[in-house]
Parts: sequence; C-alpha cells; structure tokens
Amino acid sequence: MDIRQMNKDNVRSRLIELAAAELDGAKAAYAEHLQASKPVEDQATVVDDQAQAWSQAELAEDLEKMLRAAEAKVATLDALDFGPKKFVEPGAIVTASGRHFVIGVSMDHFTCEGIDLIGLSPLAPFYQAIEGLEKSDTSEFGGHTVKIEEII
Repeated sequence: MDIRQMNKDNVRSRLIELAAAELDGAKAAYAEHLQASKPVEDQATVVDDQAQAWSQAELAEDLEKMLRAAEAKVATLDALDFGPKKFVEPGAIVTASGRHFVIGVSMDHFTCEGIDLIGLSPLAPFYQAIEGLEKSDTSEFGGHTVKIEEII
C-alpha cells in the first residue's frame, strides 16, 4: 500500500491507542511503585531503610516524569491537526528516503494499514532537518542527502 491511500484518521487513532497504552502503563507502574514503597508500620527505621527510601524517591521521580511525558503525548495527539499537508509539518505523514514518518510525537515503529511508520517529534534533529520541505525537496542530515518522496 502507498501512503497516499492511507486514511489519516486511522493513523491518528492508532497513535492515540499506542499513546493511551503508554499512559496506562505509566500509571500502573507509578501506582505499583507507590503501593510497594509504603513503609510497614511495625518496622523500626534503620540506616539501610533510609537509603532505600532515597532510592525509592528517585525511582518515584523517574516514574512521575514518564507519566507526565505520556500524558503530554496524549494531549499533543488530541490537539494535532491531521488534515492534508503540502509541507513537512506536524500532522503530516511523510515518506523520506524510503521511511514513513508521522510528524507530531515521538513513537517507536508501529504498523497501520499494513505500512510501517515511526512517530517523529518536532523536537527531533531529523525533523528539524526536513521541516517545511515539500515533496521532491532534499536536505542534508548526518552526512546523507534525504529526499522527501511523499507528504499527505
């Protein structure tokens, strides 16, 4: 299948589904950590317990960052305009040098309608190298010429 035949609403739905699963996983990990790190009331506090508490606090902070990032990804996708595009910009699906990118949020490889896609954040250096380009334009990235083959 060619990306020109893709239904962008299906791609958006798939991205939202994946981002929601990330968010659910982050919420579950955070809740599990909070439950597991509650001190047992009958135990006396010793130096090792204090060190463990610091370690648990650092882990909780990391889990909370992961949770906030997943929430931000879902919010970004909800607000993203997936209408037709002529330029490389958020909401576009772009084929560049044989790879397919959905511009808007960072997302590992995923498949939609039989096409392998990668979510690309506008903060990514590769996006910055191709931002604003039109079909058939080229850019340099990492010592290679990148050609924009399609934009929808």
